[in-house]
Amino acid sequence: MQHGFGYFEEDQLGQLGDLGLWRRILRYIRPSWREVLAAVLLSFLVVGASLTLPYLLRLGVDRYIVNTGPALAVRLGGLARLAGVFLVTMLIGFLANFAQVAVLEWTGQNVMHRMRQDLFAHLLGLDFAFFSRQPVGKLVTRLTNDIQNMNEMFTSVIVTLFNDFIRFGGILVLLFWMNWQLALVLS
Repeated sequence: MQHGFGYFEEDQLGQLGDLGLWRRILRYIRPSWREVLAAVLLSFLVVGASLTLPYLLRLGVDRYIVNTGPALAVRLGGLARLAGVFLVTMLIGFLANFAQVAVLEWTGQNVMHRMRQDLFAHLLGLDFAFFSRQPVGKLVTRLTNDIQNMNEMFTSVIVTLFNDFIRFGGILVLLFWMNWQLALVLS
């Protein structure tokens, strides 16, 4: 069936706002709530580190590069300390991002395993007439690709959106903190 924007095997596709579908998906995620919470907390650390880096650069330029008041040795020492803080902040952001990806991949694999186990058990309970009416390729696609796509959605898409929303909120908070008048003009 052709709809002008792609090929679909089904007459009816699930909608993004389908609450029943989201409840079914969340049932598989619920056993891993601690890991999901850890990933959320790591998001704050990742975004916090990434938003700290431009601030540290601003401090380096304003205090030690443009400001010619203190002696050169004092400025270079301050710049070296700030560079150390910058490197530690980058390392924290990298490690938090690595841990977040590892936790989400592990969680995604567990969720996929539970879904595949349930689907396999469901298939074993179906009548033989069902298998004679359904094309094998369609069943295999549903059992492999669709679950893999859901894993990709949870481990990449949702996390990227969540991190971006946190980053956007953090940028707004920093903008208002640094210069609320300018922030009001920009918003």
